[in-house]
Amino acid sequence: MQTEKLSAEKSLELITEVIAQARKKFEENGFIFMFWGALIAIAAIGQFLLLKHEYYTVNWYPYFLMPLGAIYSLYYFSKKEKNSKHNQISMIVSYAWIFLSINMLVMGFLLGRILIENLIPVILVLLAVGTIISGVSVKSRLLVLSGVLINLSAIVGFYIPILYQPLLMGIVAIVAVFIPGLILMMQYKRKGNV
Repeated sequence: MQTEKLSAEKSLELITEVIAQARKKFEENGFIFMFWGALIAIAAIGQFLLLKHEYYTVNWYPYFLMPLGAIYSLYYFSKKEKNSKHNQISMIVSYAWIFLSINMLVMGFLLGRILIENLIPVILVLLAVGTIISGVSVKSRLLVLSGVLINLSAIVGFYIPILYQPLLMGIVAIVAVFIPGLILMMQYKRKGNV
């Protein structure tokens, strides 16, 4: 096997192309950010309403939407993957999200009684990590800023009463996940990639 040394210009051109492909995939998949932003907001605000009306034993039921969302996401991406090229950046981001999502599900459904009032802030930290990884990978200031906002809200979450933590997560999901997804999708469509 013969390897060819790449010049600095060719290397930079190749890296730029890989980042552009990953960025296009995420802009195109702004839908998935919108989907998860809406799903998280519905579940979190649902939990807040159940807690507010003192349905303590079933307050976590809205989060059963999360495994359903994960199944839908797997279906969505498996359908999309058939028509798209893989590159290292998009693979890294995809695996990071899979790993983070599994951890969020495990924490939410298996470790909730241990984490108690720290559960939602910890989940927000993991959501922030995934969003920042996505933003840095595709050089999207919007996603990086969203990740920072999610992370700051997680820190705030440690200091607010447990009753209002789901409301915080619902608002953050709309502001820092759904709206950026909508913006990414609009940017994609504006570029004529409908």
